[in-house]
Amino acid sequence: MPDGWVWDESLFEGAAAYYERGRLPYAEGFAAALADALGLDGSGRLLDVGCGPGTVTVPLAGWFAEAVGMDPDAGMLARARLRAARDGVGNVRWVRARAEALPAGLGRFRAVVFAQSFHWTVRDSVAATVRGMLLPGGAFVHVSDAKEPVSTAGLPHPVPPYAAAAFRHCRASLPGIHVRRRLPAAGTRRGTGGIPRYGR
Repeated sequence: MPDGWVWDESLFEGAAAYYERGRLPYAEGFAAALADALGLDGSGRLLDVGCGPGTVTVPLAGWFAEAVGMDPDAGMLARARLRAARDGVGNVRWVRARAEALPAGLGRFRAVVFAQSFHWTVRDSVAATVRGMLLPGGAFVHVSDAKEPVSTAGLPHPVPPYAAAAFRHCRASLPGIHVRRRLPAAGTRRGTGGIPRYGR
């Protein structure tokens, strides 16, 4: 986060009800893909930081003995509880807190997930804290939204040309932490000059 930035409690106020239908979805089958990649077997604990309305926490919870969804917004956590109840998921504990409050007495985890939330944190200190919360062999996971819509039927505008953005992927690893960075194609001014702008 930029120096001097201060968290505003009203930042997401009233947004929770629109998240499930308004945000880009995560890839179909992401939970099973992650379970396969990490060898999940229903044991261990999951922490989802910046869990929002439980969009990732709830589908992943069944792959763990216990899940903890953490978010600073009370409205998001209320929607997450509703989603868990609707889907019959009972092994999730919901905690209202910011990532900077970690470890917050939450214990240790097999996996800590940031689904489109890591950029909202003071990344260096949060990453260092999370590393200490991981069990040996545990994983720091970043989940991104699906860049190509499953269906374009009924969309009011053309689909943005994601392929034209020509992002390269660079993967850097530390023991227990896996970070995936998105780097803009070489030659773009400040990483955006060659990428068409959509919306405001």
